[in-house]
Amino acid sequence: MKKNNSALYFIISAACLLLSACGTKQQPEESLQQTTTQQTDAENVTQEEIEEEDTSEITTPSKEEVFNMRETVLEGMSDEEIERLTENIKIANLRMESAYLNDHIFDKLSDKDSLYWNYFDQKGDIQVGEKNGTPIMIYNRFDAANFINLIQDMQKSVHNEMLAADLQQLIDLTSMAAETHEMEYANKIYKILHDLDYFLLRYGIEDVGKYTKDGGVVSKYYGVLIVYGAAPDTATEIR
Repeated sequence: MKKNNSALYFIISAACLLLSACGTKQQPEESLQQTTTQQTDAENVTQEEIEEEDTSEITTPSKEEVFNMRETVLEGMSDEEIERLTENIKIANLRMESAYLNDHIFDKLSDKDSLYWNYFDQKGDIQVGEKNGTPIMIYNRFDAANFINLIQDMQKSVHNEMLAADLQQLIDLTSMAAETHEMEYANKIYKILHDLDYFLLRYGIEDVGKYTKDGGVVSKYYGVLIVYGAAPDTATEIR
């Protein structure tokens, strides 16, 4: 596998692969939801590919708590900055969620030499597999370094230290994922994106749940956000 040494956060279609450009308008939410979460029944998804921590002791934030926390952490940001942050995190989460539910991405990333790590390592035309002796090529718009730059740029508009810290987690974990090819880093990136999207910047149970066949995915809370009191989950902890 060919690696890009200059690459340091979505596969990542994970977030890196299919994340939209900064400030670019996306397709309508309903259409987008129907092409991601709705296409897979969460009850049929195997969990063998992903290392899940016990979330039985985690209290899921209520709708009121989500709305109050959102108001707190977005204070001082312009409407344009909020829209940009919300949209980019949403798209990153949905793309990575689709890769998790439909492509068993974490199982593939468990192999450090998997061609799927090219999503992190390279930009442009990359090989992600082989079929009948023919390389499977796709165009990768964002590698890890590009994704990190995007998060850092959005982080500049954030005034709340806790939200800035959660974005920093994405930066650190993405850097370590690209550097080490450890699946656990990609797994943690997904969980942070999931909680940021469904339990902070949006309220997934209502905003997204109506578009899904099963509410198990959008109602699941991993409890990884610093804004709700989680301990910083820094990249160095996996070493």
